Parts: sequence; C-alpha cells; structure tokens
Amino acid sequence: MHVRFAAALGSLVLARSREDQKPFELDLAPPLPRGVRIYMYNATRPPGGRPVGEHKIQLIVSGQQRCDRASFDHSGGRFVLLVGYCVEEDVFVLWDAGLYENFAWSRNVQVKAETILQASAGKLGQQPRQLRVAPGRVTLETVIAVRPRRLQEAIIKRMEITRARLLRD
Repeated sequence: MHVRFAAALGSLVLARSREDQKPFELDLAPPLPRGVRIYMYNATRPPGGRPVGEHKIQLIVSGQQRCDRASFDHSGGRFVLLVGYCVEEDVFVLWDAGLYENFAWSRNVQVKAETILQASAGKLGQQPRQLRVAPGRVTLETVIAVRPRRLQEAIIKRMEITRARLLRD
C-alpha cells in the first residue's frame, strides 16, 4: 500500500521511509506539504454488521496492545494523514487524523459505498460524517476518496478542510 501511495505522487516524492515502516513518512515537493506522516490501513468491506459496500479500517498503531489507547504522532512538523486503501477499487480514502485521539485498539472508521463509487468513477468523492469526539461533543468530518491519479488533489483538499476545522475549533 505504501508503494502504491508513493507511486501515485510520482516525482513529487523527494524522499521516503522504508515501505515496511509504520507510520510511513514522505518528504514532498510543493504544492504538497513538505513532510507527511501516513497511517495507512487496508479498507475492507466485511460481510455482516455494516451496510452493503461500506468500507472500514481498524486503527491500531505500532506497539498498541488490546487494552491500550493510542493517538497518532503529530510531532516534527509533519502533516499527519489517516488513509485507507481499497485494493479492489484502487481507491484511497483520507480521514481527518486530528479527530482521532486517544482511540481504543482496533477502532473502526468507516466510509460509505457511495463515496467509494464516486472515487471509482474518477471524481473527488466527499462524504460529510458526524463524529463523536468526546462525550456530548460532535463534530463534522469530511471524508475524501480518490483514485491514485487524483491523490495530490485529495491531499491538498484534506489539508484545506483540516485547517478550516482547526480555525473553527
């Protein structure tokens, strides 16, 4: 998945960590952020329990055990990307990594089938999603899905939406 992600950005990748490193880090050329830290998961659509076609990822970070809570590493000035990859559809899904803090082991994060279908058709799929970030506190997240040829555009859009959320909060 990491190789596919870096290949989709092509010559915009200036340097990268090893493909087996988690999280995966890239140094990128403008207009993309200089440094990104990517937490990437296989987006699956298991039968039962979920609406038909909905994909999910399961958040687990390196070293996290079943009873542990974890957060993504936002240090070092890197922009953190939470990414799912739908292998069969060849679609990347980008969630707002800043909204996922102190999460339980194997926490599910979903994207609707319609959003994946939009991306499969070559569009920039966007899905508003209400997300409970604390007891009694809900925020609106925008999930983005794209084919690899539009990944640069999706990362820029993800940055814009995340910055707007940070300013609003």
